[in-house]
Parts: sequence; C-alpha cells; structure tokens
Amino acid sequence: MLVLCVLAIVLMHANDGRTSVGVVLAAGLPAILLVAVGAALLPWRHHRWWRLALAAGLLASQVPLLDHVVADGHRVVPGSPTISVATLNTAWAGPTDAELVDLAEGVDVLALQEWAPDRTAGLGRALGPQWHLADSDHDDYIEADVDVWVRAPWRVVATEPLAGRQPGSILRLRSGRAEVSVIGTRLQNPAFFAAERWGEGLDSLRTATEAADGPVIVLGDLNAPPSAVAFRDFVRRSGLRDCTTQLGSGFPGTWGRTRGAGFAPVPIDHVLTRDATCTDLVVTRERGSDHRALTATVALD
Repeated sequence: MLVLCVLAIVLMHANDGRTSVGVVLAAGLPAILLVAVGAALLPWRHHRWWRLALAAGLLASQVPLLDHVVADGHRVVPGSPTISVATLNTAWAGPTDAELVDLAEGVDVLALQEWAPDRTAGLGRALGPQWHLADSDHDDYIEADVDVWVRAPWRVVATEPLAGRQPGSILRLRSGRAEVSVIGTRLQNPAFFAAERWGEGLDSLRTATEAADGPVIVLGDLNAPPSAVAFRDFVRRSGLRDCTTQLGSGFPGTWGRTRGAGFAPVPIDHVLTRDATCTDLVVTRERGSDHRALTATVALD
C-alpha cells in the first residue's frame, strides 16, 4: 500500500503534471497521505525503517503546501486603494438573478463561469445601471459563456483577449488614480481528458500576467487543486499568489458533487494576485451551483 502511495505521487509529476491522472491524484492528495501514514505505522515491526523513510519522503515532498496554512504577514500601506472581487462557476446558470445580486452586493467585479447567455440581459437589469458587462466570451469547449461584470466607479480602460483558445480577456480597470488588471476565466477540466487544453490555459494566463504592468488579479474556476504540480509551477513562474496562501486560510473546498452541496471538499476555484495583497477571503455556499463562490478584498499596494 505504501509503495502504491509513492507511485501515485510520482504519477502526479508525469508530463510536468499535465495529465488527467496527475491532476485527479493531486485532488486526492489528502487521502493518499493519510493512507501512506497508516501504512507506515501498521504493522509497526515489519520493515519499520523502510516504511518510515518512504512515508517521510512523501510528506517532505508536500512541504511547500504548508504555505497555505501560514499567513504571509504582509502589511498593507494605510490608505491603499482596494477592490472587491467575486467569482462563481454558475453550473450553467443555476443560481437565480436575486442570488447573484446578493453575491454582487458590495463588490466591484463579478466573474461568472459556465454562464447561460440567454440570462445575461435579465441579470443586467437585476444588477442595475451601476454595473456593466465588461467582457463576455463563449467557451466553445463546454458551450457556455465566461462573463465579467464591473461596477462603477471602476471602468475599463483597455481590453486584450487571452492568447490561444482560453476564454476571457485581460481587463485594465481604473478608478481615480488606482489601476489593476483583472482576468476572469475558467480553465478546462483536466479530469475529463482535457489536460492538454488545461495546460494551455495555464500558459495563456502566465503569458497574460507577465505582460501586465502593475497589480494583477486572476479569478475563476481554474479546475486546479493547489497540490496539482502544473498549477504549483504556474503560480511560481507567474509570480501570482493565491489568496489562501496570503491569508494562511488553508484549503477551503469549493466544489461538491451536487448543486448546493453541504460537502464541497475540492479546492479548484481561486483568486490570485500579483503586486497586490488579499486582505480578506470569504467562501459562500450557492444553492444553484455545485461550486462555492469566492469573494475577496484586494489592496492595490
């Protein structure tokens, strides 16, 4: 059993982590490590040191993930401008307009994935005139939209589509003297044999982040558990930081098997920033979706 756990960790790294099997195993990492520890301790007298060495190696390989449970301690400069963002995979627009209006209460940017385009006009009326649809891109792979709404006084001063087949755009937002680049998107689900497109999406986001000046926020359903090897490499190379690592809030689950699920253990939705500090992150249950919503406050320091 312990050898199988070691093999699972090795498979996570195959093709630089860009395989369906690798990402699925990464999502199940807590269970793999739990089984490995159990196999190392029972029975205690059988090849004790070999088993302890293997288990120690497995645990040591995941030490970088401890960053998610220890806050950065970065201090925000007093008076820094802030922006509040919210993201939700709507599971083909399961939530009602009223529920989405509640989610948008007090935020400046609302990013929606797996959105039903026939609902757009109605949502615009429900949100009110202070909101405008800043970007809408059709995801041909799943036949749904990726939309980003922006609320005044923030306004879009520049828009650039993401490279390749990745839905979404780089939105340059401005309010007074504050500026920030915001990318709301959805990466394809690598568990359903779309690992290549998922990896291309990571590359597209990295290219966009590197090209952007100043603060950057990336948010949406990235279909990436923090333990996924390719995702960890993407975060390291792009300079982005997950809000959960900045706040030391652990691994809050955002996806469950059913709409409004009381148990949603898989952390695949994210808010990431560069040259900006996440000061608050709230995960809320949405009755109409199998995903949880993320609402983050970001200081543009």
